[in-house]
Amino acid sequence: MRHWPKVLLTMLILVVLLFSAGYWYWQKTLQTLAIHNLQFGIKTLSLHQLQLKHLSFELEQPAVKAELNDLVIRWHFPSLFRPTLQQISLGSGKVILTQWPRSAPDKDPLAELNYSLPSNWQIPTQFPKQIDIKQLMLSLPCPAGQCDYLLAAQLQIAEQHLRYQLYGYDAANADILRLNLQGDYQTVQGLPLLNSQLTFDDSISLNLAQTLSQQVGKQPELLHTSGNITLQIAPPSPWLLQQISAWQLELPADAVAQFTAPVTLNSDWQFDLPKQLDLISISQQASGNGQLTLHLPSPLSVPGIGQLQGQLQLEIGLSDGELSLYKLNSELALLQPILPDALQQKGIQADIVNIRLYADGKTKPQFTALPVQVSISSQGATNISFNSAAIINLIPPLSATLQHSELALQQQTFTPTPQTRLEQLSLHSQFTANWLDDSWQLDIKTAQLILQHLSVNDISAKTIQLDISPSKFNGDSQFHRIDFKSQIALTLGSIKQTELLTQSWQWQADISGKLDLTTASQHALTVNGALSNHANLGINHQLEYQNKQLELNWQLDEMFLLAGNPLMASFTSWPALLEFSRGRMNASGSLHYTDSLKAQANLNLSGISGIYDRSLFKDLSAELNLNYDANEITLTTENTTLKEIDHGVVVGPLKLAAQYHALASAPVAGKLTVTQLLLQAMGGQITVQPVTLDLTKEQQEVILQLSQINLAKLLQQHPTTDLTGNGRISGTVPLLINRSGATIKNGHIAAESPGGELQYRPTGAENMAAGNSGMKVVLDALNDFHYSVLASDVSYNNQGQLILTLNLQGSNPALEGGRAINLNINLEEDIPALITSLQLSSKISDKIKQRVQQRIQQSSANRANGAKP
Repeated sequence: MRHWPKVLLTMLILVVLLFSAGYWYWQKTLQTLAIHNLQFGIKTLSLHQLQLKHLSFELEQPAVKAELNDLVIRWHFPSLFRPTLQQISLGSGKVILTQWPRSAPDKDPLAELNYSLPSNWQIPTQFPKQIDIKQLMLSLPCPAGQCDYLLAAQLQIAEQHLRYQLYGYDAANADILRLNLQGDYQTVQGLPLLNSQLTFDDSISLNLAQTLSQQVGKQPELLHTSGNITLQIAPPSPWLLQQISAWQLELPADAVAQFTAPVTLNSDWQFDLPKQLDLISISQQASGNGQLTLHLPSPLSVPGIGQLQGQLQLEIGLSDGELSLYKLNSELALLQPILPDALQQKGIQADIVNIRLYADGKTKPQFTALPVQVSISSQGATNISFNSAAIINLIPPLSATLQHSELALQQQTFTPTPQTRLEQLSLHSQFTANWLDDSWQLDIKTAQLILQHLSVNDISAKTIQLDISPSKFNGDSQFHRIDFKSQIALTLGSIKQTELLTQSWQWQADISGKLDLTTASQHALTVNGALSNHANLGINHQLEYQNKQLELNWQLDEMFLLAGNPLMASFTSWPALLEFSRGRMNASGSLHYTDSLKAQANLNLSGISGIYDRSLFKDLSAELNLNYDANEITLTTENTTLKEIDHGVVVGPLKLAAQYHALASAPVAGKLTVTQLLLQAMGGQITVQPVTLDLTKEQQEVILQLSQINLAKLLQQHPTTDLTGNGRISGTVPLLINRSGATIKNGHIAAESPGGELQYRPTGAENMAAGNSGMKVVLDALNDFHYSVLASDVSYNNQGQLILTLNLQGSNPALEGGRAINLNINLEEDIPALITSLQLSSKISDKIKQRVQQRIQQSSANRANGAKP
């Protein structure tokens, strides 16, 4: 008896240590599970049982709140310090999930294709032998708020034989069973046998039976599996429709009305499989057969996809890894397919999509070359027809090939952007494609796209046809890199734009390049093309883009203007008063862009003749150079020549060398530097002293230098023949140019020494002199006037009045013995009227005479309305 105190003390110490260790383990477990706000009430506690009146706690991830009542946990000790759970029972409880768990990162689906069967199918001994949940309310976050359900479950394990039952009810009506899952699982000779049945509110029924065994006489590394599955989906019950509405799943009312017959799926199989369930091992060792049948006699609404109807049949047989049987026949129709909003907004819409997959199994199939005939078609606003012979390799690395593929598309309207609209689109293409584990390739044999109408902002075009000749596209499996090479031809039957005259255009090009989405600096593009139109305007161009550098070169086809002017027939901005009748024109240029834009262009004119407004010009030759750099424009010509100008007065030839410089933001507010302007006129010449004109100023001054003008030829330009003469005239005329026109002040001209002769013999001279002795003296003197001095001040105003203050000094040898005579004469001439008279009386073209007459009529109408002409 004296030893009992020691024994009791020892047992007390062990109990304290046991509870201390349990408490420490309990705290560590709670920290691992991130449990918060743990509260519980112990009803009883013994070495084999724990009863809790209540238990509540919260979890962070997933966001869960749990309240459990009448929780009983029983265990026993098969060995010391190794307790084993025997029973868990729950009287009632509530679990509230307030937020769905965060989704795990996307996994590679190919990584799931290779896995091994478990080596141990036994039920873990740590698993409770019995679980009994009488009532547990489960509250889940749904679009309607929180959706509440009641669950009850029983689970029993006896000698590796597990039986389970799960019941589900709607919390609002706990008397009607909605979910019933029951079955059993056991191991025979260490391998599993599973049977399971599921019913869901009399709308969904599922039966599954699966066995795995080691057959006598079979290779030890092979396992025999057999089983079957039967699934039936009936038209949804009212309660199920209510749940679908609460979870806001897409199930249109017409889809429910059309779903009148149950969907059935049946499959059974018998295979001898390797334990390593990868495709390579299966293709080398597996044997057996299986079949799958799916019937959808009426449309079944699939959330997010549409309504599916049709049937699918698949049969497959294996013999030592070789396919001995392979048949596939799938005819499915997707009614009212649900397309992304982005596609629907662009006009992509279909009422039905038919999908057919077919393999007759007549040829011996292989895992490395599994044939499938694919046919897809659609009806509606978007009509698609796709047919292809696909060959699939199921042995890693996986691959697929599309052969003899044809794609046809009919689209009524397509709006890729709010500003772009395509109407009556038609596409037809023939191609082949290959997809490998790390790359893909698309070979287009032919492709033709036809559009009846295209509108982009202020541009519209009709009858557009795009033809793509043999083309190649390839890249990596992630579409980070794409290489391409193609020949294209684009024809626009007509195009309308404010800067273009309506007509047909054509563009042909060879295009190649690559796109690298990992780094934009690796983008590359090469284009060699030719653009032309119905007016015979042609532009060849070569484009190179690489390493963020763009180079563009272009060449305008040489134009022979005797056959017409392609520029005038192409662009609305061509000056309406400018017409070319003969000559040649060509141009070329380049554009460079890295960090800024640089461009240059050269225009060559040779032997150009034509009309500008009321002037006729002949043989214009020029080389114009245009440069753009750093937002600055420079236009230069070194040797522009013009043989003749006829504006009523015939002058020429003309030589010009000048440069114009301006900012691109203000192209008409630059500076014009004239280094040479030489005009041959009436036996002499008119030159402009080198000058720089600033177009931002209100007025510019240009000094005209007249030299050796032949007086006889000058007088011949006047429409009257009453005045003749000879001699040479030179002088300086300051021309003031402003926005309202041109004026002259303080100009001065004079005859060259030794002078010359003037004869003024007007018709009716006798009548002019009658009764006026002074006039008779003047007329007699000018009848044959030999002058030594002929000088005049020159003025010209905005109204077109030329004023000459003329001083004549000389004599008439036949008058008073050649006495010296000094005459001062003021002359005024309406230059516009004079030019008009000259133009109407000359042999200038009918086009100019027509324009002159139109100008006279317009001036008369303006005067009649009180406006200035």
